[in-house]
Amino acid sequence: MSKAVTNPLQLVIKKAAASLPVSTGKVASHQEKINRRQGEVVILADISVSMDSIAWGGQRKIDIMRSAVRLAREARDARLFVFSAETREVEDIPDSTEANTALHTALERVAALDPGVTLVICDGVPDDRARALEAAKKFRGVIDVLYIGPESDSQAIAFMRKLASVAGGDIRTYDVLMLGDAQQMRAQIAGLLQ
Repeated sequence: MSKAVTNPLQLVIKKAAASLPVSTGKVASHQEKINRRQGEVVILADISVSMDSIAWGGQRKIDIMRSAVRLAREARDARLFVFSAETREVEDIPDSTEANTALHTALERVAALDPGVTLVICDGVPDDRARALEAAKKFRGVIDVLYIGPESDSQAIAFMRKLASVAGGDIRTYDVLMLGDAQQMRAQIAGLLQ
């Protein structure tokens, strides 16, 4: 007696099963996200003129960010890049701000390093949003985003959310008008860099 499949429906099911991926669903999606995070960690910090604005407690946004990034880098090894009109690797965020917010060129520069995780800390107002999103799509790793600006700026938050989304990352927001503690911002950074 032959063991061949005689039911046509069984034949269809067998062919369909052979064409499916080995793993599917939420577990596979989660594993893919974990795999994308393998590799070097890069922090990309906005030092444009808008970061000079005064936040909660009379401190400038750049000062709060500098303190928080210092604390976060003590706990997690990460390369630090700053960007404005140009992008450069630094040991610490500078005291002064610079013109422009060329996020797209910063992302292009960092993408060449093929990091597993890139954390963009920015107030969501780049020079060219479309080019920044195109650059983000080229990342193998994920781009996580820490928006540091007022919760009332829905357009900036929407852009930052989209930036994280196109590169498989996460977003957190930190309202610097309501919060100004470097420890609290550090906790947000640490949560994204886990």
